Amino acid sequence: MYRGFFALLVLVGMIWGGLIVAEEKKEFTADRHKKQNISCNACHGQEQPKSAASAKACLTCHKSMEAMGERTKDFDKNPHKNHLTEASDLECTQCHQGHKADTILCDQCHTGFKYKKK
Repeated sequence: MYRGFFALLVLVGMIWGGLIVAEEKKEFTADRHKKQNISCNACHGQEQPKSAASAKACLTCHKSMEAMGERTKDFDKNPHKNHLTEASDLECTQCHQGHKADTILCDQCHTGFKYKKK
């Protein structure tokens, strides 16, 4: 009797947890671009959707990592101006996945970073 109840409790928890995660999920980068009427070809070129966007494609609109650092300067931790972005040639797609949830590259060493406006 307890085993069945415990299994039901675990199942409900998994479903509830899935719903919570689904509610917290943010728009993907591609969704934000689509809302601004930016075509798939603008990021992917003529090969879309088979290829990831290149940094060159991103920088057509976003100019440079320095420009993005200025744009996000009001965040408590600047995702575009830090020791990683200043010391290496990061590709935009290392964090921004386009059609998937973004990857927070900082989380590989630091845990729990949240990027909030000051």
